[in-house]
Amino acid sequence: MFPADFPPDDLEFVPGLPFGRHGQSLDLLRLRAPSARPAPAILHLHGGAWVRFGRWAPANVFLARAGFVTVSADYRLAPGAIFPAQLGDVGEAVTWLRANAGAWQLDPARLGAWGVSAGAHLAALLGTGAGTRGEPAVQAVGNVSGPMDLFDPALSFGPEPFPLLGGPWAERQALAAQASPVRHVSGRNAPFLHLHGLHDDEVPVSQARRMHAALRAAGVPSELALLDGGHYVNDTHRAEIEARLLDFFRRELGH
Repeated sequence: MFPADFPPDDLEFVPGLPFGRHGQSLDLLRLRAPSARPAPAILHLHGGAWVRFGRWAPANVFLARAGFVTVSADYRLAPGAIFPAQLGDVGEAVTWLRANAGAWQLDPARLGAWGVSAGAHLAALLGTGAGTRGEPAVQAVGNVSGPMDLFDPALSFGPEPFPLLGGPWAERQALAAQASPVRHVSGRNAPFLHLHGLHDDEVPVSQARRMHAALRAAGVPSELALLDGGHYVNDTHRAEIEARLLDFFRRELGH
């Protein structure tokens, strides 16, 4: 749900832009007086254990005020749609950004993606080229509290069956591997920023550490920041997370 004072006067908010083949839509946010030079764009993917929907993220306002075009896209939810439906949907959001770059004064060669929890999982799949034959669909990924390896029994998004996979991962191991960003790590991956709570009891901090180590071993730039919080560090450490995301995307997208 958007706050009562949204959007702020300095930003242009364009909600409900249609994309994809399954009735998805996205919200776009940018400066009302954008630079004449095309701006980098950042795709936000919402969390909610792949089963809940909500495109609002305060960090999008923060990033838009810094000159990025921020876009928050939806995707089909489990259990009505199981993986890889979600990856296909967010990939179509990237396709939309590139196809409409001129209309919204964004640079299609400078695209980032970020999310929290399930949204971070999907952003990581874009950054590892999971749906694009190993070529990353975006140039930088912000991972906040995201699950990177679905084989980890410590994940606690809810009782089995895992909604994303349509059943227990033990019975869908090939699909679980396909849906695990850490299984797609290669030297071609986009740079990553990982922000994770040390006391996360839903997605253990070992998930971020494992992904960070795998990326570094592959020679991919990866930054890990561990915060004194639980799964919802995006709420409890909002200012720090926004500042770190901004610094990361400025550095990697050249803005």
